Amino acid sequence: EIKRINVNYFYIDIVRVNNISIEDGIFSCEFYLDIISKHQDPITIIRFNNLSSLNSKYEVKEIDKTPDKNTDLLSSRYYVTGNFDFNAIASNYPFDNQFIYLSVTVLAQDKNGVLQPVPEEFIDKDFVIDGWEIKKTSSGILRLKNWISQSSKLERQAKIAEEIRVGWEIKRSNSMTVLKIGIPLFFLFILVYYTLFLPLENLSTSIGYLTTAFLSSIALYFSTERPQPLSMTTVDLIFAFFYFVTGISIISVIFAEFFPNIYTISLGVMRILVPISLIGFVAFLIARIRSKKFKPSLLK
Repeated sequence: EIKRINVNYFYIDIVRVNNISIEDGIFSCEFYLDIISKHQDPITIIRFNNLSSLNSKYEVKEIDKTPDKNTDLLSSRYYVTGNFDFNAIASNYPFDNQFIYLSVTVLAQDKNGVLQPVPEEFIDKDFVIDGWEIKKTSSGILRLKNWISQSSKLERQAKIAEEIRVGWEIKRSNSMTVLKIGIPLFFLFILVYYTLFLPLENLSTSIGYLTTAFLSSIALYFSTERPQPLSMTTVDLIFAFFYFVTGISIISVIFAEFFPNIYTISLGVMRILVPISLIGFVAFLIARIRSKKFKPSLLK
């Protein structure tokens, strides 16, 4: 016996994406939702799985209904606004890539039919998304295996849940955080390196410069906008490296003051190690940013 399955088609036309928070894992989205289906009110048979419960907002307005003259399908258009969850990866902030997506499921598939994924070449790429740029788009079906307990014996039965995901990989663009951190730290780093070339009789001046640079970097760190994940971000690593270099420089200068005979040797070694460590640290950051470990995915 051949069983006919109703197929529902949909398309998402994004108007605006804003308020992307990698700290809370939430973004706001406004879009037109087109559903081609046999149902008179197809918005009632679908569900957005990643609607935010932390900052709930979901509004739907019906715009238009147009019957297809050649089939029994009905094309319905809705205007949807809401806050949606996404799996934020904050480790590479402010050089991070994120993957925002909309997850859609048909309720009671046996009765209402299945949902056809949006072809990747049809995914909307032209919309307002301030502070970010779109790198690529993806669309697909995510299948999740759930266990359901039934009867008084709590017998477990496997159930496969399907959801359609439409997503966009985005990259932070022209981050003001980079300028706010990079320019001050660059000049502070030059100041720290300069103190390593002062003569022995100016050691007290060197300590004064190094202390000023250290305290200034602490003030800069606490004034910098940054997310609060459990792991260290790229911003935290940059400041940690600067603290380490400045701290070692202070110890070397103090050590040289107590042992002036080795002044030339100790600071001479620092003059070589500081630029080498900077080059190594920059290489480490580049490798970290490009690492697949922190690369977002539609299925995560």
